[in-house]
Amino acid sequence: MSTSASLAAALAILTLAATGSLAKTIEAPERGAVRAVLIGIDLYRNVPPLHGAVADAEDLSLSLRSVGVEDMTLLKNGAADREGIFHAIEAVTERAGPGDLVVLGIAGHGSSEPERVKGSKPSGRDEVYVLAGFDTRLPGSRERIFGDEFKVLIHNLEAKGADVVFIADTCHAGGMTRDVDPRGGEITWRQAPSYTIEEDDLAPISTTADALSTGFDFQRLTFLAAVDDNTKSPEISIPGIPQKRGALSYATARAFEGAADRNGDGAVSRRELFEYVRQAVYQFTDQRQNIFTESPPGTDLDRAVVYSYEGAGAQVAAAKSTAPPPATVAPAAAAPIRIAALGPDQPLQGISPAVTPFTLTEAADAELVFDPEKHEAIAGGDVVASGVGAGDMPFVVDRMAALDTLKLMSEANPQTVRVTPSDAVHREGERVGVTVSDLAGRKLVLFDVTGDGTVQFLYPGEKDVDAGMPQSFDLDLSVVAPFGTDLLVAVTSETPMPDLVEFLKQNDRRRTAGNIARRLGEVLPEGARVGFTVLYTSAGAKL
Repeated sequence: MSTSASLAAALAILTLAATGSLAKTIEAPERGAVRAVLIGIDLYRNVPPLHGAVADAEDLSLSLRSVGVEDMTLLKNGAADREGIFHAIEAVTERAGPGDLVVLGIAGHGSSEPERVKGSKPSGRDEVYVLAGFDTRLPGSRERIFGDEFKVLIHNLEAKGADVVFIADTCHAGGMTRDVDPRGGEITWRQAPSYTIEEDDLAPISTTADALSTGFDFQRLTFLAAVDDNTKSPEISIPGIPQKRGALSYATARAFEGAADRNGDGAVSRRELFEYVRQAVYQFTDQRQNIFTESPPGTDLDRAVVYSYEGAGAQVAAAKSTAPPPATVAPAAAAPIRIAALGPDQPLQGISPAVTPFTLTEAADAELVFDPEKHEAIAGGDVVASGVGAGDMPFVVDRMAALDTLKLMSEANPQTVRVTPSDAVHREGERVGVTVSDLAGRKLVLFDVTGDGTVQFLYPGEKDVDAGMPQSFDLDLSVVAPFGTDLLVAVTSETPMPDLVEFLKQNDRRRTAGNIARRLGEVLPEGARVGFTVLYTSAGAKL
């Protein structure tokens, strides 16, 4: 079996572990039917194409079908025009009744235009969903849908007594957490280039009242949007999946399959859904994307159930007890990584792997790029290691393999962990923090993998092994050399983790990131949560 096939197989095994059982049947919170309209657009007539929006819609469709959803409408590319989308949602509204749950998902390009109702938006701009046939002139200018129009459609569903989950995997505005280093591979974003409508006869179905409505006007809506006001939505690579994807759709699909049911009671609350998807997206996008979530004001996020599974509790617990352990992904995660060097010389020729295999390729196709002039390694638009030479690159490759392994392991049961105050590049001498949340009643192990592949065991010390944990744990750090990245990993469990602690002690202060990629799963206890965040650092004072 090829390495890529092995990784794909491991991903399938992990998905089964996350879902627990394909026999589960999803239910609306009031035991009504679950219905879905899912939209994905990659191919645009006048806008740059995307690579994974159709795959996102298909993935959500498959995940919902795997848990018993039969009322499913899937619209892709040209079929997802304005008329087709409105017709599909109006049709499911006709079928919907009290107690039903309707999932609306759209993946594709977004944009914004000057607000039609003056003073209705804090930014002064309306959100717009750009469709396949969009143009700035007629008739293509009709092929767009305003965010306020989706409010109308959702209000109509609520009027039928249905709950709504709206997944908007698009980007309408916002900035970037960190600049993208042009030496790395190109990143595609789900935000259409700016435009000016030249001919327009579009009459939105929304009214002034719709434009002025807020979250207080919705009673049964659970909303997940790809980005907040400060970040953009990239298309990303998921380990083991060949084509780019949207992180929000991918994470939500896994949530529907069961991964968001953190306490194993067979019911997914709004808090469980929001926290699972937020952490999964944060990790899969290398912290470039922070999702936006919203529910009716005053909602108790812990008590509000978004969906549940038939036979909740016992069936889910039994499925979790028979799920494969996280170790099933570890060996396959060390897939060959494509690397390249800039410039006419070939400094990587003849260099052998440390643990993780790699192949040499052109810079445009590489996952990891070495700049011999600046002694830097670049991946995903970020400098991941500084002060490195060609001989260090096998260890940087091992660090990438460790990151891929952690993404797969944390997919099923992520531990919430964040860098504070932000995910920007932090300069030499700055103080930064790492916060691990939701720790009450659990044990914590922390370790770090630096950009050059060095493992560092951080916590617990000898005196901390038996200590009780507070609700959250804060680690205060100062930015010092070597610069690039620090991959900070948090593992939590209801029981002590002596095997993991001993494993990390044996690897402490050694360039053994490859061992993390290959062996970490073997020393994790059942039910362990794995989460990580990356601290991006650079020499020089903050500008």
